[in-house]
Amino acid sequence: MDTGGLRERPKPLTPGARTVRIDLPASPRRGLWTQQADRILRFQRRWKRIKADLPPQLSRKHIGMISIGGVIGTGLFVGSANALRNGGPIGALLGYIIVGSVVYCLCVSVGEMIAFLPDVGGVVGLADLYVDPALGFSLGWAAWYNWSVTLPTEISAAVIVIGFWDQHHQVPVAAVSMLFLLAAVVVNCFPSRVYGEVEFTLSCVKVLTIVIIILLSLLIDLGASEQGPIGFRNWINMPFAEEYLGISGVKGRFLGFWAVIMQASFSFFGSDVPGIASVEVIDATRSTPQGLDEDVRVRVYSNDVLLTTNSATLDYRTLFYVGGVLVSGLLVPATDPGLALNDGTGNSSPFVIAFKLAGWGVVPHVCNAAILVSAWSAAASDIYIASRFLFFLARRGHAPAWLAHLYKSRSLRPAQGRGDSDNSTSTDQSGSEDDSDAESEDSHDSEQDDAGLRERELLGGQVTPAKKEIYVIPLASVLVTSSVGFLTLLSFGDVGANVVFQWLGNVASVASLQQWTATLFTYIRWHRGTVHYERKHQDQDTEVARKAKAEIAIIKKNRQWGQPYLAWYAFVLCVFVLLTNGWAVFLHNGWRIAEVLGEDPPSYGVDKRIFNPVPAFLSAYIPLPFFLLLTFGYKLIKQTETIPLDKMTFARGRIPPCEPIPEEPRGRIERLLEWLTII
Repeated sequence: MDTGGLRERPKPLTPGARTVRIDLPASPRRGLWTQQADRILRFQRRWKRIKADLPPQLSRKHIGMISIGGVIGTGLFVGSANALRNGGPIGALLGYIIVGSVVYCLCVSVGEMIAFLPDVGGVVGLADLYVDPALGFSLGWAAWYNWSVTLPTEISAAVIVIGFWDQHHQVPVAAVSMLFLLAAVVVNCFPSRVYGEVEFTLSCVKVLTIVIIILLSLLIDLGASEQGPIGFRNWINMPFAEEYLGISGVKGRFLGFWAVIMQASFSFFGSDVPGIASVEVIDATRSTPQGLDEDVRVRVYSNDVLLTTNSATLDYRTLFYVGGVLVSGLLVPATDPGLALNDGTGNSSPFVIAFKLAGWGVVPHVCNAAILVSAWSAAASDIYIASRFLFFLARRGHAPAWLAHLYKSRSLRPAQGRGDSDNSTSTDQSGSEDDSDAESEDSHDSEQDDAGLRERELLGGQVTPAKKEIYVIPLASVLVTSSVGFLTLLSFGDVGANVVFQWLGNVASVASLQQWTATLFTYIRWHRGTVHYERKHQDQDTEVARKAKAEIAIIKKNRQWGQPYLAWYAFVLCVFVLLTNGWAVFLHNGWRIAEVLGEDPPSYGVDKRIFNPVPAFLSAYIPLPFFLLLTFGYKLIKQTETIPLDKMTFARGRIPPCEPIPEEPRGRIERLLEWLTII
């Protein structure tokens, strides 16, 4: 057999044989900055594909009002009762102001990043690009958990609100809960433009409600009621709560004030709505940063520090939340039994209590009805935002692919490309897509379609009418997210809606603080990266250096004075609150891991300080190890890399130019909102 053409097997080395090392020239390696720039382009391509699947249907007016009133719900109208009872009028006010300052720092940090890179997947994508892909994974799931667990919280609060008219508990709690959940789900089973219109209307109602409540409360305080002038009587008599969980004195007053921080965190939760909804916003590059700016301007107590040239923003002096807590503390003493929400009187809100004390017969009923509408509106927003998070996670490959299922309905329109099938209703199963897609796969799609259309027209062929997608929703994500709402059935039984509301409110508060902490850490890394990037190129005069300096100039244009110290202040405070929010459970001396069959359940007295330590501990601390497990588990399995400063680049990729495209307001309400710089 001729083996001349075969490669001989290498012979083993004999003892004493010499080996020669041959150094081959290293293969050219792409620079670290180029790799990071390619990742940004991949993120933008993925975002573009998602926008193609979810056609933009939210307009500037939608995102403007949703950013202000979309998530105003029971955290203010009902939850402020616990804040007033635990902290007193001044303690509640200080707690809301402190959390408002944290939200301000959060919003200006997020606004700076999203204004530069608005189309990489929001804060989740930015954490992936500038911190670690593992943080992007855990932050995405934490955000979904945060919004989804808020859903049963709002519904439980709605049950409390209905108790105002059902003091004898004749209405079945389970039926009311399921009715509210079903109504919130139905709105989200329509296209996002329907949700936008509904939420726009309800946001207007909620904003009008809180404004009227503040004005009427001031009238009552000045003497327009049976009580006569009240002034600062409640502030003088009891500025802080006398005790908290049986602890009196200065220590008890401070701990009561500290408990307000958690309740205020739940109230302020939802400040990143514009960035989340931007995938379905028409002209998102221009509308979304404006929506975030409105969120900072209006929901936080003062807008005077913002760098804005719009003089109309000076009209917004008082935050709705801080203004509401202020007037409720003026009118309702912290010792009022109705603030406990379970006194049997059906009181659901400090504002309802204030109007009842004033003797205004029908006003408490109208106020309670408005609060009920706010609870339903906030529940619908929770489903909308949480379902989009779940859909994005599925498209990233971080969740099962079937959660990216899209239900689509189409209608005929004049052709702009190749024809579609004749089915009037179709479904789309979009799973995770590989990040290594060619860069040109999206850039030439429209050119190919237009070329094909022109070719068929020149050949005299008949063009099949295309179909316009008018009904596109991530149905699977909506239904899975809505299923979390069944937690509200915990209200059915001996527990009671008020206890369930407090449990779920604590869970939502911890989740929101956890999400804020990760977001602020992302910004701190972003800021360090920009400083390193600028120093790297400050003494260079190359084309790359000039481009880098121009990019840094764009970032600094949107940077708030005081950064990164604002972000550090908010980050440290959030971490401290997360670690100490469940301090009360450690004062309990009746811990039991399990109940023994045949024995009566333990009955804890007031000397135990807290009646149900196990649920309180779980709601305060269980989310923290789960977040760490998601982060480090993903990092261990995927072997991800923490992005070093040398690898960070701040290329904007394919950001379209932000040209002013005027959108004329229609109707008196929209013109009024534009005059107020809300839209």
